[in-house]
Amino acid sequence: MSRLTLLSESLLLGVLVFLASLPLVTVFAAVTAGCALLRDAGQGVGVRPYARHLRAVARSGPPVFAAPLVPGLLLPLHWVAAGAGLPGGEVYAAAVPPLAVAAAALALRCAGAWRPGAGWPRVLRTALRADLYGTALLAMAVAAAVVVCSVFPVVTPLALGQLVLAAAAVDARPSAPHARGTRR
Repeated sequence: MSRLTLLSESLLLGVLVFLASLPLVTVFAAVTAGCALLRDAGQGVGVRPYARHLRAVARSGPPVFAAPLVPGLLLPLHWVAAGAGLPGGEVYAAAVPPLAVAAAALALRCAGAWRPGAGWPRVLRTALRADLYGTALLAMAVAAAVVVCSVFPVVTPLALGQLVLAAAAVDARPSAPHARGTRR
C-alpha cells in the first residue's frame, strides 16, 4: 500500500470514526472498529467494511459501550473538585491532564489489541502487558491530537483517523505482545 493511499484511507477512516462516535457512548467501539479495519490488510477503507467491523465490535459486549462513560463522568467531576477550592486542588488539577492522556493511550492500546472473539478482560490484560515504548508513542500522539484539535477544531475528524492509524501501527509492531515470535 502506498503512503498516499494509507494517508487518504486514514483520513476517510477518521471521518467514519467521527460519525460513528457522535452518540459519544460509541466512541470506543468506533475506534476499535477502525483499528480492526486497518488490521485487515486485504480490505480497503469504506463505509460497508467499517460498518461490518463496527457491528462485530458492538456484539463483543457491554464493556465496549461502558468504557467511554467512565472517563466521561469522572473527568468533569475531577475538574469540578479541583476547582472547588479543595486543599491541594492545584496539584490535583495539574495531575488530571496527564492521567487523561495515559487513560486515552491505554484505551488506544485496548482498541488495537482487540480481536474478534477476544474477551475484554483478556484485551485489557494484553494492553497492560504491552511495551511501554509503544504506549508512550500513543500518549504522545494523543497529546499532539489534543493540542492540534484545540487550536483547529475542524480537524478533529481527521485527527481521529490518525490516532486509529497510530493504535493499529503500534499494535502491529513486532514488540507488541501478540506479535512476538512472528515476522511481519
